[in-house]
Amino acid sequence: MASTTSIENEETEAPNNSTTEDESGTTNDFHLDEEEELQRKYLNMIKMCDVSAVQRLLENNSGFDLNCKNYQGITGLNLAIEVNCEPMIDLLLSWPDLEIGDSLMRAIRHNYYPIVIKLLDIIQVKSPESAELGYEHSTEFPQYLTPIMLAAQCGHHQIISLLLERGHKIPTPHKARCVCKEVCKSLAQLNNGLEASELKLSVFRALANPFYIYLTSSDPILTSFQLSKQLLEHGNVNRLFKSDYESLNLQTRVFAVDLIGLCRTSREVKLILTRKEGCNFFGSFPYHRLVMAMDLKQKEFVAHGSVQQILEVAWAGNWYVWKDRWSNTSAWAVLFRVPLLLWIFLLYLFAPYSTNSEYYSLPVNRMINYLASYAVFLVVLTWANNLEKPVTDCLDDNLSLVLKVIIVVYAVTFVLRTMKLVMVQGPWRFFRMLWNIYDCVKLCMLAATIVCWWVSYLNPRNPPVERKYWTSLHPTLVGEGLLAIVTVMSYLRLLFLCQLSYSLGPLQVSLGKMTTDFARLAAVFGIIIVAFTAGLCRFYQYYAGMTRVDPVTGYETKQDESFINVYSTLKTLFWGVFCMTSSTAGTVVIENPPAEEGEEASPVNNHYITQAVGTLLYSVFQTLSVIVTLNMLIATMTNTFQRVTGNSYVEWVFGRTEVFLSFSMHSDLPPPLNIVPTIRCMGDLFKWLASCCKASSMGFINMVSSKKYHADPFSEDEAFRKLMVKLSRRYLRHRQRPADSKKCSTACN
Repeated sequence: MASTTSIENEETEAPNNSTTEDESGTTNDFHLDEEEELQRKYLNMIKMCDVSAVQRLLENNSGFDLNCKNYQGITGLNLAIEVNCEPMIDLLLSWPDLEIGDSLMRAIRHNYYPIVIKLLDIIQVKSPESAELGYEHSTEFPQYLTPIMLAAQCGHHQIISLLLERGHKIPTPHKARCVCKEVCKSLAQLNNGLEASELKLSVFRALANPFYIYLTSSDPILTSFQLSKQLLEHGNVNRLFKSDYESLNLQTRVFAVDLIGLCRTSREVKLILTRKEGCNFFGSFPYHRLVMAMDLKQKEFVAHGSVQQILEVAWAGNWYVWKDRWSNTSAWAVLFRVPLLLWIFLLYLFAPYSTNSEYYSLPVNRMINYLASYAVFLVVLTWANNLEKPVTDCLDDNLSLVLKVIIVVYAVTFVLRTMKLVMVQGPWRFFRMLWNIYDCVKLCMLAATIVCWWVSYLNPRNPPVERKYWTSLHPTLVGEGLLAIVTVMSYLRLLFLCQLSYSLGPLQVSLGKMTTDFARLAAVFGIIIVAFTAGLCRFYQYYAGMTRVDPVTGYETKQDESFINVYSTLKTLFWGVFCMTSSTAGTVVIENPPAEEGEEASPVNNHYITQAVGTLLYSVFQTLSVIVTLNMLIATMTNTFQRVTGNSYVEWVFGRTEVFLSFSMHSDLPPPLNIVPTIRCMGDLFKWLASCCKASSMGFINMVSSKKYHADPFSEDEAFRKLMVKLSRRYLRHRQRPADSKKCSTACN
């Protein structure tokens, strides 16, 4: 009976317990819904900037979570920053439980300068070591993105200046091909290298911002040039992000152009162009920064009107008539200068610092003097190349000997001129210019020609041997061939001067770039021709020299020497590209079998499979080389020409500046007059030796001493420092100026 009662009591209590659990669950859900509703109200009030309502809510709910987030993961402080409600931000920051999170990054992105100051002050108190670091758990900003990097990427100069004053820095990335264990290899292991690439690109986005450059550098133009070089190197190494690096490179180039464009006087432009920092150049040309811009191919900077105006003054001086001359008038000036060369030589020899000597030392007169002398060299070269060829290997006649002596003198003086250019420019800068490499090749062939002449002169045949009995490597024959090549190369050297013409300059630049395109396509064509040569080189070897006679007509058919050996195969395939090969190149000819007397001739055999394979392979080669590769080359060259002509002014000015600088670095006297050292030449030599000794002594002092004695580019010239400050302020005003006022002229402002 007792047990029955206990069972009934348990059954009675069971429903009561379940009812209690349901009531507690409902209560928890009610509290959860009430808390979510309270958070929604809290975030909406922040969004509406209702400061008093938020304050009452926080005071009436002591356990309320200030750091709650909406469905997008945005906290109340972030919402207040988004709506730029500074009183609300002050209220939230007054509560000790508030977490800053990535609010500083959001304030920097929106350029809220007062809010950034408040957040930095609080972070500096709570966690000073994290003030310069990124936030790890942000939904919008990667961890590697620091406040100074974000401010620099956004271009907020006030915030950048504030962070720099507080000690924030952006570490400069290592070189593009650096593989150091401390930084580069460890970064490359992050997320299979993806995070390292994004980090490096993000750092460069910050470093390349114009506002960051002028706030951190006392020579923004030099910094832009150096940064542009780094961006090109990193883009060539990391080709997956090359387009991003190229856009940043363009940004730095435009910034340098903007700064030079803000100069208001020629004195300010000269002050920039004469800076020597970053350019190891020992020549007398004063504008080292322009030389550096040419080295780094800063074409927009070089082509700027302010730079070109200063360069034209250095080029022609006070000779204003030269600027108005047409090209045909300039050609006449070169011809009239030929008889004056001897007088100019005597003038330099006995009165090197007179007014006339200074006039003839202008770069434009150096060019005219050089062209006048070069015209004489071309006449002598053409004359010697077109003399009647000797019948025997006897000694030359008087005229031929005189011409050869003149050519030897020119060759020696050309070598002296080249050696001086190498000393002035440095080997790297000299051989970086393709025309200089061209000159070196031409001089080497001219030297080989002179050696052949010398060998022929020292070893005369007695009795003389007639020309038709000479060996193929006879020194006279080799010398004549080399002289013909030198003559062609000497005339082609005049293409360099086409860059002075506005109409011919872009064409000459296009020719050079098209040559590069051809070299790239030549690699593809080389693979194709080698592949077919390997398969066909001895495919028809057995049939070499065979002749088939038609028994009816008696017509003879000879086997074509197309695919007999390697040489014939290469010859056939090469000329096949120009459609200059016979259509019967793949035909197989089998000779008639021998027949005994009184018997009928046996039928001629045909190897159809061999002929079909040879013809098929040759047809495929014609299709690949002529239809595909050749048309691809034409399309590439057309694209190159359109790209150059689309930017014709910049390309022309840059090419013209190359000519200007080339003759500005030459000696005052052209070959062969430069064989005699003048007083001015000796003075330039002593200056060069003094500069080399000075650089060596500075390097030795820096090596043995802990103190650096080299000139600091940021504090060497007070006038330059003041100019950079002025340009930075002008640039800031120019960027902050409304779009409508930018259309107005400078005079209106």
